[in-house]
Amino acid sequence: MQEGSHVRVERDLPLGVWRLVTNFSLSNATGQYRPTNHAFKMSIIGDSKIMDSDFHCDDMFFSFSSYEDVGNGSIKSHFLIEVIGQVESLKDDQTVQVKGRDKKKVEFQLRDTRGETIACCLWGKYAEQIETHIQEANDPNMILVVRFAKIGFYKGEVQITNAFGASLVLINPDLPEVMSFKSMVPENETSLTIFDQKSNSKAIKAQTVDWNEVDIKSISEILVAMKVEHFKIIVSIETIDTYWSGFYFGHDRCNKHATKITRSDSANLSLIDKPLWRCERCRSSVINVSPKYKLHIVVQDDSGTCKLMLLDTEAQAIIVCKAGELWDGSYDEAIKELVGKSFCFRIVLANDNVTNGSDIFMVSEIWSGDKLLKAESQSEPLYVVSKSDPNSQTTSEGCSTPFSKRKDGDLLDMT
Repeated sequence: MQEGSHVRVERDLPLGVWRLVTNFSLSNATGQYRPTNHAFKMSIIGDSKIMDSDFHCDDMFFSFSSYEDVGNGSIKSHFLIEVIGQVESLKDDQTVQVKGRDKKKVEFQLRDTRGETIACCLWGKYAEQIETHIQEANDPNMILVVRFAKIGFYKGEVQITNAFGASLVLINPDLPEVMSFKSMVPENETSLTIFDQKSNSKAIKAQTVDWNEVDIKSISEILVAMKVEHFKIIVSIETIDTYWSGFYFGHDRCNKHATKITRSDSANLSLIDKPLWRCERCRSSVINVSPKYKLHIVVQDDSGTCKLMLLDTEAQAIIVCKAGELWDGSYDEAIKELVGKSFCFRIVLANDNVTNGSDIFMVSEIWSGDKLLKAESQSEPLYVVSKSDPNSQTTSEGCSTPFSKRKDGDLLDMT
């Protein structure tokens, strides 16, 4: 648009009104935040004429981008896009300082009809628009349409946000595209979860378990258990199962497994471009990933042996360093030091163990030191082998030592 033409164009080209434009110029479309992928852009010049049009159409000509294409880099970030989705995991709005001025923002997830999600953050008047709707309408099925949305990255995640003041945000618009979207959203997916950022509460429906009330059982008892339940076992580590890989790559935000995305333009990526990964938990593309533990161990008590699996948080508690610190090859030495040490493992006997016969049990928490001794003192005496010894027997007639008679130094103090 030529200098000095803004007032005339704003007057003669109102939003949402059809007009006939003649005598304009065309040039190659370049630069950031392009509202269309057309190869050329149209410019209003001094000789341009803007007139009323006899043609009228109510179609808004939406072309919604799929979350998958946004996440895997198929759509370049210099294009503005259109997205539709159901709002979930809505956080409280925040007021932050941006260039010395207060600015409101609101963060949430958008979910599509396939269950895929993408992070979204709206600023300024758009955040206020969401806030007003929540206050005025008891609407758990809010469908959001964003035209001219910007693709960005925040904390390692692909994120949709408004393009300054150019975006259009529609909440539950009465449009055919929205009606079609609603008809394809499963009943159990149409719920809005609101998170209070001022508290540490999580919107997770799970049964609360008081671990102090959970019984301590022997390995022989859990191997024949016939129902899903929680329990503790007091055992020593007999060996590390090296058949399994000790690591996986996980999303730093949720620790869940992430798979590297193969990009078609990988040959053109610069050294500063970070590879994209697909997070299985978040169902979105991310860049912040790192090695995580996936440790398989064989443990024993006087009644037998069983296999346990410890994911990153639990494994880190007994190895006492992050997985990334052992990525240089020192992993084998670190895990060898675990053999013979004793712990109280909190275990969940899952449906996979009861129904499908899996012999690997997942560890959800670990006690050692004073906590382990306290747990043992509240139960019937259990006997374990204190150190893996090829000459020892796995019966009470061998060299087993009661936990109540052990010295504190025999246990790794994790308190």
